[in-house]
Amino acid sequence: MRFFDEYNRFYDTTGTTLKPNRFQRRWEMIFARNAPAFRGARVLDMAAHDGRWAFAAIKAGAAYVEGVEARPELVQRAMQNFSHYQVSDTKYSFVCQDVVKYLAQDNLPAFDIVLNLGFFYHTMRHMEILENSARTNARLMIIDTGVAAVEEPVIQVKLEDVDDFRNAIDHCSLGASAVPVGFVSRSALALMLNYVGYDCTELDWRNLATDSAECDDYATGVRSTFLATRRV
Repeated sequence: MRFFDEYNRFYDTTGTTLKPNRFQRRWEMIFARNAPAFRGARVLDMAAHDGRWAFAAIKAGAAYVEGVEARPELVQRAMQNFSHYQVSDTKYSFVCQDVVKYLAQDNLPAFDIVLNLGFFYHTMRHMEILENSARTNARLMIIDTGVAAVEEPVIQVKLEDVDDFRNAIDHCSLGASAVPVGFVSRSALALMLNYVGYDCTELDWRNLATDSAECDDYATGVRSTFLATRRV
């Protein structure tokens, strides 16, 4: 049975296009394959949406997860999902706040793992996010993101509609309906992570992505998952 078939309430609360096979493949790559890292860990889940990946972290053995999500309706869904599945309220909290503002706080909590899943290509504040993520003293960051599929260390800029539920929460101070967001290339991501003290490893999606039409972006290399391990 697929992970989210067992916890299928998340199919109803996703708010995005329902792709069960894609959910499963992402769970396998990020959580099942890295389960030892989650055991007993304190986890920060950035842009937590309806809590699906925070929940997966708990089920992988995390001791505590803090989810940060800017949209109040999604925070409510996440809390309802955790209540429905009877997760002890000592094991999680959800904060309704912009991720960048949360990370910039003076008394930023310490975490073992930072999850940056499906968020990094909905912003232009990549370096600020990585620098402040490193302030948590996390031993591991997991970044799942769309990428610029070029060899050079660049950021490709696109415009994104802020009214689309799936997109950036930042609103343009000039009143525009779309804001610039950036897709970092693999080499740019590695460079930025190295700067903040982390080594970057890209996970191999080829075998998982090619058997599902719901993972075309992973199969073609325009999206991928990276493990950033803190240097000691």
